[in-house]
Order: sequence, then structure tokens, then C-alpha cells
Amino acid sequence: MTTCNIRGFLSASLVLLVAACSAGSSTQPPTPANPAISAARERTSDTQYLYVYDTGSPGLYSAEYVRYSLSKLQNLETTAADGNASPQTFASTGLPYFVDEVSHGSGFGVFSQPVKGGVVPAKQQFYGIPCVASALAIGPTGNFYVVQYCSTNVLEYKPGVQNSKPKKPIATYTGGNLGQGGVTNPTYAVVDPSGNLYVGDNAAGVTYFPAGSTTGTVAFPTNNGGSVNQMIVDSNGDVWSIHGPNATNVYFQDKTHCVLDPSGTVARNEVGERFHNGTLVQHLYTATTDNKLFSDNGVSIAVDATGRVYTGNQNSSVPGVLMDYDPGQSCPNTNLSFAVGNGANPQVAVDREGNYYVTNYTDNTISSYTGGSKTRTRKITQATELVNIKSVAINP
Repeated sequence: MTTCNIRGFLSASLVLLVAACSAGSSTQPPTPANPAISAARERTSDTQYLYVYDTGSPGLYSAEYVRYSLSKLQNLETTAADGNASPQTFASTGLPYFVDEVSHGSGFGVFSQPVKGGVVPAKQQFYGIPCVASALAIGPTGNFYVVQYCSTNVLEYKPGVQNSKPKKPIATYTGGNLGQGGVTNPTYAVVDPSGNLYVGDNAAGVTYFPAGSTTGTVAFPTNNGGSVNQMIVDSNGDVWSIHGPNATNVYFQDKTHCVLDPSGTVARNEVGERFHNGTLVQHLYTATTDNKLFSDNGVSIAVDATGRVYTGNQNSSVPGVLMDYDPGQSCPNTNLSFAVGNGANPQVAVDREGNYYVTNYTDNTISSYTGGSKTRTRKITQATELVNIKSVAINP
């Protein structure tokens, strides 16, 4: 097993710094103190739930958000949604929120999904959002941050129900990568525990807004392959981004060691990054391009409390891939990674116990696995309900 000290990044045209990986070296930044055990534990009660958003099938099944128990993957409730609604995000209370077309008023608004049972209608919080949002984030104060692809910015709103008139944003975030050349638009956003906003874009870049600032700076440049498809905040407060397809090629000394070498002949692609206080501190690379598990389109990402990373990758007309990265590693452990199925578009999430969950778009299945292994502990299939899975999430 190798460890890595990440000291910089490789852009499409220039090696700016060197990432060195060697057996027995220390990892920067350090893994969180008192990490949780990665092995699966028997769940005595469910305080966390798996939320799945599926877009349905026009004329057959409506889009919906579904809440599952983690112990048995039992369907606990469903909430109707539009096929273009945003992935869910969570308040500090664990309550899920999303952006969708409003039920009263006009345009788009923020909704909550109550934690009840059966078929549960969403609760509209407010409207006034100009256009559909590809992502929604909630900051430590409870404010909402709404990605607006149509206007190349992110809008911030105060929480609270207001449906008598459109709610006005309290801030607009732009700059950095956003709007470059008139075509770089936001696709995802997250807020870390300190209130710093990170915004991914449709050219794989990430823009950083320090808490209190609405003017962005470039945390990761554009044109590194595809769009940012998901961003998450880990238990240490660091932010991870996953992107693709056609990610940037990077070269290595050999297939065994994760050592960057511009003159090397072993190729991988960069599909993800890790940030700490707006600074790039780690990269994620694919399997080697000649490996059967190679896929350069990162569609989802999850990180457990030990720093173990899982990504779902999917290129067109080939099997989806679940990649497993040992804590601190930038190259995947292919012995623990596996193919999921043709067109699976695997969405991945991880719970407090370190178990991870993988969806399959093609056959409408959800599987749970013991953390750090390929041991599947449960699999459910819903051929008539959970149709065309788009995103998954687990509440804090």
C-alpha cells in the first residue's frame, strides 16, 4: 500500500507542482482524529436514512424522492417531484430540502420533505428563484444557496416560509471561474462548516467564496474535463469535487506507485479534487487507462469518517464503475473496486458506520456494502417505482 503527499496539481497544459507518493510516507492533510471504524456494524436503530431521487419515466412514472431505512433498505416514504428538480441537501436538523417547480406562485422554489411515512407531499418554503437549479446548498446559519445555471451565479436566501410574494435573494455570488468567456456556468455548490462557499462549473473548475465574500477566486481552473457532477463536505470539513467526462490525462512512473511523472508512459485521468479552506490539497485519479475498470467520467462521490473515498464513474455504453480509494490515496485500490453494470450511472453514499450504498440506473436497484470491501449486504429492486435514479444522499 502506498501513501501520498499531495503538493500541487497538474493542469491540462502545465505541470505546476509535483505530487509525490511513496511507500510509508505521511499523508497531508492528516486524517480526522478518532476516525470511525470502516467495517460494517449492526445497526440497532435508524437515525440516518438513504434519500433517493429518481426522475421517473414520462407517461409512466412520476419523478419522486424516496426515503429508505438503512438497515433493511425499506421504503419509508415517497414525495412527488418534477423530473428536473435538484438533488436534496440537508439542514442541521437532518431535514431534506430541494428546489423544484412551485405548486403555488410562479417559477421555482425551495421545498422541504417532511420525515413522516407513506406518500408525503413536499412543503413549499418560498418561491422567486428565477430558473431551475441543478443544486442546492445549506450553510451553517441555515441560509440556502441556489445554483443558477441560466444566470451564471449562485443566489443566497434566508430560510423561512414566505409564499405571499416572491422571496428576494440577500446575496449574489459570481466571479472566479463563473462566466468566463460567457459560457462557464455553475453546476454544483456546497458550503463548509465555516461558511465558505464552493461552486463547481460546467468546465470542471471550482470557484471559492470565503465566508462573507460574494466575489469568487479560482480554487481549481476550468478545462480539466467535463462538468462538476457532485460536490460534498466530509466529516473533517474538507470539500470534494467529482467531474467528467473526458478528464485530463496525467502520467505516472509505473502502474504500482501513484507518482506523477510528465515523461511517464502510464496514463490515468484526473476526476476529483479535495479542498481545505479554498486550497487544493489532494487529487483523485482513475485506474490506468488500460485497466478494465478505467472510466474518466466521475458522476458521484462519498467519503467516510476515516477518509476512505468512493466514486461512481460512468462512460457511455459501458459498465459503470465503483472506485474505492484507501484513506489518503489519490489512486484507487482496484482490488476493492468493481464494475456495476452497463449504463448503471452509479450514485454512491456512505453512512456513519462506514457502510456504502450504490444505485443502478439501468435495473433500478440499490445495494449496500460493507465499508472497504466488495461484500454486498443487501440489494433491493423496484421495477415499478424507483425508475431512473439520478442522485442519492444520506442525512447527517
